[in-house]
Amino acid sequence: MAGVLRALKDVAETSVVWPDGLLNPGGPHHRLDGHLYPISIGEDECLVFGRVIERMRPEHCYIIGNAFGLSSAYIACMMRDHGGHSVTTIDDQSEGDGARIAGIAQSLADHLGLDGILDNLVGRSPQDIEATAKLSSYGLIFIDGLHRHPQVTRDFIGMLPYCTDETVVAFHDSWIIGVPEAVREAKKRGFHCLWIPTSCETILTTRDPSVFAELQRLFPEGVENRKRRSYLYGYWLHLREVLSFRFGRLFP
Repeated sequence: MAGVLRALKDVAETSVVWPDGLLNPGGPHHRLDGHLYPISIGEDECLVFGRVIERMRPEHCYIIGNAFGLSSAYIACMMRDHGGHSVTTIDDQSEGDGARIAGIAQSLADHLGLDGILDNLVGRSPQDIEATAKLSSYGLIFIDGLHRHPQVTRDFIGMLPYCTDETVVAFHDSWIIGVPEAVREAKKRGFHCLWIPTSCETILTTRDPSVFAELQRLFPEGVENRKRRSYLYGYWLHLREVLSFRFGRLFP
C-alpha cells in the first residue's frame, strides 16, 4: 500500500478524507486537492482486496469505476505479485474533471510499471462491458461505478456472464442507495454474501460454498446476510464532509 501511495503523491496533489473511517474504524480515504469528488476507497478497503488476492490468487480482475486509480493500481500490484495476469477497468469519466482524473489514473499505473497487467479503458457500464471484457470469465470483479438504483444492479447483471461459481464479486459503500439492492439481487441468484466492517463497508460475494467458507476464514469479523443499514446515518456523515469542504473553500 505504501508504494502505491508514494506513487500517487508523485503524480498528483491529494488530501486525506475520513482519516479514521466513515461508518466504521478504517480509512483513510483520498481525493485530489481542490476537488470534492471522486473520493477513493479507504486504505483499509484496499487491504481487503490484497488479502483476497493473496489467498484466492485470481488470474484476472475486472473493475467497474476507476476515478484516479488508487484501488485499481493497488489491486494490479497485488495481482502482479501473486500470479495474476490482468486487471481491466472501465470508467466513463463523468465524475469530477473526468479526463484529467483519468489521466492521473494512467500516470499512476505508468509510475508503478503496471503496463501489461493494468488496462484502463473508457466506457459506460453495463452497455460497454461486452466490448471491454476481453476474457470469458474473471476471478475477481469489483463493482464501484455509479451508486444509484437500479444502476448497481444493472452493473451486477451485466457482469454475470463473466462469473464462474468461484468468482468473487465485491461491492463497496453499503450505505448508499443502490448497493444493498444489488446485493439482494445477488442473493436471489445464489450468491453468498459477506459484509466486512470496513470504513465504507465492503460486501464480498460468491456462489461457491467452499470459496465463501474461505472468505469467512479470511475475514472472521465478517457477517453473513447482514441487514441493511439505515441510509440516513451514512448520508449524514457524508453531508458533514461536503459541508466542511464547501465551507472551507468559501472561507479559507
